Amino acid sequence: MDYFKTPQDIKKRLDAKNPNDVLLDVRTPSEFGDGHIQGAINLNIGGLDVILKIQKLDKSKTYILYCRSGGRSKMASMIMAQSGFDIINCQFGFMHLEGSGVKISD
Repeated sequence: MDYFKTPQDIKKRLDAKNPNDVLLDVRTPSEFGDGHIQGAINLNIGGLDVILKIQKLDKSKTYILYCRSGGRSKMASMIMAQSGFDIINCQFGFMHLEGSGVKISD
């Protein structure tokens, strides 16, 4: 498991447009609907079916996880890494991305 230490780290990675990268927003659907990084997929880490959803993901991909402030993505990263996924966790969270140049959708 790797970590992005700054919003600029995630911007560089997203700008590289690696076709193997999958951006996962692990916040609630409501939070996701209020705004998310462009191209992200929502996977609610608090959902009752989260383990089933994780098991359906492609283990050949690299998953870049983020949440609001970094706590939920850390938890999701640990779960996914233990299941054999290649993970990059964004320690800083969505609330620190404004002004970093990362494209935000709403």
